[in-house]
Amino acid sequence: MVNKVLFSGLLLFLLLMTETTGAQNPSDIFSRLQTATPGQGTIQIRQDNEIRDMPNLHLAQQKKINGIYGYKISIYRGSGQQTRKDAELTRSKFLSKYESVHCELQFEYPNWKVYVGTFRTKSEALQFREKISNDYPDAFIREDIVAFPD
Repeated sequence: MVNKVLFSGLLLFLLLMTETTGAQNPSDIFSRLQTATPGQGTIQIRQDNEIRDMPNLHLAQQKKINGIYGYKISIYRGSGQQTRKDAELTRSKFLSKYESVHCELQFEYPNWKVYVGTFRTKSEALQFREKISNDYPDAFIREDIVAFPD
């Protein structure tokens, strides 16, 4: 268990390092770390090639699901004859107050649902749910696939 946590942390660190340095290929981080810098020490990394390819594998899996794992907030759910109109009304009222927040209407048999937000972390979703709690007291957070951030 500890090894998985350490590996996950290392993988996240490497992905963040790659993103902040603007590298096109995440595995470039390993070769950059091993490159000698004048006046600096050198780092020697011994690892299996499969470990070197892990960041690329992770990114490929994220692209396959066409997004990343994140959170949305459900503000409406209902079934029946009038529920589509009610869901559309809920969506338009939400967008009139929070126009910059992503809002989607979905039909998941037998319910019409309205989801808002695309949050990468649960804490972001919790903060926004708290912000809208007066207007939507029954809103709840759900895990979902969200779009890649801009």
